[in-house]
Amino acid sequence: MWKGRLPRHILEMTQESFARRSKSQLHRPPSSSLVNCGLGTNPLGVPPAVRELLGSCRDWNIGDYPPPVAKDLTKAIARYLGDEGLADKIVLGQGSMDVLVTLTRLLLPPGSLLSGVSPQFTDMPLQAMQGSVRYHPVLLKGPRFEAGLETWMRAARLRPHVLFIDRPHNPTGQVLPLRDLETVVAECLGRGCWVIVDEAYGDYLPLEESAVAVKRPNCIVTRSFSKAWGLAGMRVGYAVIGDPELLQIYQLLQRPFGVSLPGIKTAMAALGDLEFLEQTKSYVKSAKAAMLDALAGGRDMEVAVTHPSTPIMMARRRRGNLFEILARLGIDSEPGSAYLDLDDSAVRLRVPPPEDLERAVEFLSGLSDLS
Repeated sequence: MWKGRLPRHILEMTQESFARRSKSQLHRPPSSSLVNCGLGTNPLGVPPAVRELLGSCRDWNIGDYPPPVAKDLTKAIARYLGDEGLADKIVLGQGSMDVLVTLTRLLLPPGSLLSGVSPQFTDMPLQAMQGSVRYHPVLLKGPRFEAGLETWMRAARLRPHVLFIDRPHNPTGQVLPLRDLETVVAECLGRGCWVIVDEAYGDYLPLEESAVAVKRPNCIVTRSFSKAWGLAGMRVGYAVIGDPELLQIYQLLQRPFGVSLPGIKTAMAALGDLEFLEQTKSYVKSAKAAMLDALAGGRDMEVAVTHPSTPIMMARRRRGNLFEILARLGIDSEPGSAYLDLDDSAVRLRVPPPEDLERAVEFLSGLSDLS
């Protein structure tokens, strides 16, 4: 009865979601022998305030549904962002990916055009393409893979329905300056194009540099508690939507009870632990500098342009499979093949936990001894 009705074109797609890739840490048993420089979790772990809260979780009434709209959390997020007026413009989801999928359904009908740069966070365009959306990015050029103002303006001039900007950029960790972002958003507004700015790693930057400051109706900003806040397992994300009509439609379309009670409570506890966030940012900045110094001495190595405060960076070796080479040296990374238009001569590296930083730097320095 369903023959010919299922969307079998999805099975023909060769690029996999990060959650399904066999090379992902998600599908391998933890290894104490490998330094974890892979998935984008917080290298310092979980905020102390959240650990303390979880000690009393037996008092939570998880037999009841969570609030349909977690207004206490949206108000807390708005206070953190520095503008309490944003509370009514914030929508929540199970991680920022959940929000992005809903936005894809809303803004990208089959046959429409999504643009961006490549490589970039794979799962957003992948979700769009699974819905028969055309994805046409501007290709970044090595070895620096720089995505500056003119690159993004080229993408905007393609007249896409949606321009997707990951900021900070994944996998390089570079950041488009706010003034340049405002220029791109204004260009897109004139062309009738939505702009989704994914700030999954945005909490590593000063709040005044967030795209939330861009007051244009076509600009949507998504953010996550999975990265700097250390709550990847709780699946809490949000978007700030300035256009009132889109906001109303989104609220009608999104699933009821989009965030669990534990997610709501732990996110609020994390927002109250700003000291942990500052400790994370301080550690990431110093650790990244040490890793970049080690990579600079590697033979045949190239490092893409990056921002000193973000926890991720992209390295590429002119010869050989860098993902496998690093694994043999003792470092687990995200392979370049996880991204469109890259192969495993490139990897994305994330700052490791403090107890593993010395080993990571030592192993990266070992690249200089390879022939």
